[in-house]
Amino acid sequence: MAKAVAMLMALAVVVAVSSGGASADCNIAALASCNAAVIQGAKPTAMCCSSLRAQEPCLCTYQNNPKYGKYHPNARKMVTSCGMAIPNC
Repeated sequence: MAKAVAMLMALAVVVAVSSGGASADCNIAALASCNAAVIQGAKPTAMCCSSLRAQEPCLCTYQNNPKYGKYHPNARKMVTSCGMAIPNC
């Protein structure tokens, strides 16, 4: 479970879909439905995209954590597959 949470953090860290900062509602575990998209490059599910949108204000904060850079390609692919833009953070 901890490994999955760390991988999800990687997703959020490298995705950067928000220009705002983190809020009190940030919860990387809420992105658990995105595991396959981040780890394996699978197409994100509707639940994953919904969770990603809910965490949008947190994603720049997650992205700035250097521990998760290796997931960058799949994370970016997931964000665009969910119909979200990837802004500069």
